Amino acid sequence: MSIIEIMLMALASCFDAMSVSVSYRISGIGFPLRCVMTMTFIHGLGMAFALFLADAVLPFSPQTCIKLGAILILMFGITGILKPMLSLIDRKQGGRLSKSSRAIALLIDETTADTDNSRSLSVKECIPLSLAVASDAMAVGICTGPSLSTGGKIFTSSATFVVCLILVLIGRNLGTQINRRLGGRFDLSCIQGGFLLLLGLYMLIFK
Repeated sequence: MSIIEIMLMALASCFDAMSVSVSYRISGIGFPLRCVMTMTFIHGLGMAFALFLADAVLPFSPQTCIKLGAILILMFGITGILKPMLSLIDRKQGGRLSKSSRAIALLIDETTADTDNSRSLSVKECIPLSLAVASDAMAVGICTGPSLSTGGKIFTSSATFVVCLILVLIGRNLGTQINRRLGGRFDLSCIQGGFLLLLGLYMLIFK
């Protein structure tokens, strides 16, 4: 496998991570550098794990990996869509809904778990999201692992890490710019959930 093919493979496996960073920043949720690094590390590690160990350890096929990731992303999307709806109901009821349950309060507004009210994605929240979007990289690794030498596997894992880092940073900046241009004029609270929902459906149906 040539260097160009490996770079294109890494690029294709990282677009989902970029899409997630765009969607979170569009909705005004902070995507700090520690979350960028967490997502990038898990993506590269997922590729390395699949390339080196999946044939011997992982009982899932590439398609199964993608479907499991799609289901996780769909869950994040549905949660994102429910948040503004529950928030609206809560406001109409004078806050009774959020006061009835800690879990519902966190679903309506995840910043209630932050002492500084930062409205920012935490590393703890980022880990399951990163595992979901890394399913593409793992599926690619399972497919291509047998055809690569040890050196090729190391290079592919490293390329995936670098490409994912660049794309997630680009996605974060792109989402921030869109939020700045449209956030003051439109309600963008549902975009994150809708975007993730579409991404999950795309992965579930077409991959």
